[in-house]
Amino acid sequence: MNMLRIVVAGLKKDQTERAVKQAGGDKVTVTATSDFDAAKKVKAGQADYYLGACNSGGGAALSIAIGILGYSNCSTVAKNGGKPDAQTIDKLVQDGKIAFGMSVENIETATPMIIQSLLKKHTL
Repeated sequence: MNMLRIVVAGLKKDQTERAVKQAGGDKVTVTATSDFDAAKKVKAGQADYYLGACNSGGGAALSIAIGILGYSNCSTVAKNGGKPDAQTIDKLVQDGKIAFGMSVENIETATPMIIQSLLKKHTL
């Protein structure tokens, strides 16, 4: 398996970047950048997946990604006040989603679930 290339954007992207590194170890590379640049990297094949965070989990976390990558390739995994669910994330990954949005309060729990699910998919 090649290393997964993850781009992170949005609020607290440094926190998301650390969470990706912690969850993926030497199986991932991660770049924190603007949402516009991150979505363009995925579209151009320079990155495999996009993770974004905002206060609600569904608005600014994914708005640019939806515009560049298409609505059907994006999904919110944890909204403000909600909790991420590993089975739901697994299904989204298996369905081919490439951009994931979450609320900032869920970065520490949602990010490891997303990364583990992506790693599972790419080692099958």
